[in-house]
Amino acid sequence: MEDVTNLFINYRECVRHLWNTYFQPVADWDVRDEFDAVSRDIFSSLVLRSLDMPHVGLSPESSEKPTMLPGFRIIPSVEHGTEILINRDLPRSGYWDHPVSRVRPDEVELHLLRFFDFDQLGNREYRYLEVFVHASPKYPDIVGRAALIEFVNTKILFSKPRA
Repeated sequence: MEDVTNLFINYRECVRHLWNTYFQPVADWDVRDEFDAVSRDIFSSLVLRSLDMPHVGLSPESSEKPTMLPGFRIIPSVEHGTEILINRDLPRSGYWDHPVSRVRPDEVELHLLRFFDFDQLGNREYRYLEVFVHASPKYPDIVGRAALIEFVNTKILFSKPRA
C-alpha cells in the first residue's frame, strides 16, 4: 500500500482556505451545499486523479449513508492509542459517544468515508476523517459503525482496487 497522506494534506489545506476565506463569510445552507460540490470536485482533481481513480468520489456532506472510497485505509498513527469517536448507533446517528474511545493501529481496520467538521457553517479545520470500521478483532461491537478520527493522528494508505 502506498502512503498518500500528503495528497490529503494538500487537499485539506486547499478546501480549508477556500471555505474559511471566501465561502464562510457568506455561508448559509445553500452556500454550504454549493461548496460541498466544489470541494468534492477538488478532491477528484487533487487526490483521485493523481491515483488514477476518476470514477469514484466523496459522498456529499448531506448524505445520510456515505459510501466508502475503495482502496483507502486509514491507520491510527499513535502507537499507544489514538482517540476515536465512534457512533453509538447502527445505522449511524449524530451521536459519537460509543464507550470505545481509543484504538491502536493493530486493533482496527478503518476505511475512508469523507472529511468531517461538526460546524458546517462556521470556520472549518477539516479536523476529522469520517471512517467506516471494517474490522476489529479486539472490539467486535464497533464493526460496521461510522467513526471520527483526527486527521493529524492518521496515516492514509492506498492500494488501487482490482477491476
